[in-house]
Amino acid sequence: MHDGDMASSPDEYWERRREITPSPERPIVTDGDRQLALVVEVDDPGVRAAYGRLRDRLERFDCLRPTPSGELHLSLKLFDHALEAVRGDTAPVRIEEIDSAVAEMLADRDGFEIGFPRLNLFPDAVYAEVDADGVLSALNGALCDRAWAATSDRDREQFVPHLTLGYLTADEGFDRLVDYLERHRELSFPTATVTELSLVAADGSSGWRSASTTLRTYPL
Repeated sequence: MHDGDMASSPDEYWERRREITPSPERPIVTDGDRQLALVVEVDDPGVRAAYGRLRDRLERFDCLRPTPSGELHLSLKLFDHALEAVRGDTAPVRIEEIDSAVAEMLADRDGFEIGFPRLNLFPDAVYAEVDADGVLSALNGALCDRAWAATSDRDREQFVPHLTLGYLTADEGFDRLVDYLERHRELSFPTATVTELSLVAADGSSGWRSASTTLRTYPL
């Protein structure tokens, strides 16, 4: 991920935009491994249509590999490799334990609204900022409070809710991409209602949702 140049907020990332050295994505785990993730699939027709129009423009930049229109999702929590997370004492945590923790956390949770106000950058990606009135950060933090939940580089205090719109692939043309983002930063995406979360096993060598297998679904 983008742990080599972490920031603590979207504003800080945006302030650094001219200083960022693009660092193309690297596999999260080795080929053939899968990583568990709790995700929100963004399948609202209005959001997908708005993104489709933006994607047509993003495809013009050789330094960016845009997200396929049907693959929009945001990751709420990444767990460790394969079909296990790892405790501090290295004892494996099975899917059933993660499932139980997520189900308990969501037991009294209703659906909630998310908005996508602005474009922004990580060192490895272009993303839409996600505004959920703190709900996503609170859910991420609740899972991080579990002693066995290994945290990723963007967990807890540095967790930045985001909708990845494309991965950076090269330095060439990056300045031109930043010029474009500055001119078109405000997004006209509609809001969307989150009515379920999913626990997936994702192919660690791919950033796309289609490389994931849904293991559990949690209606809100």
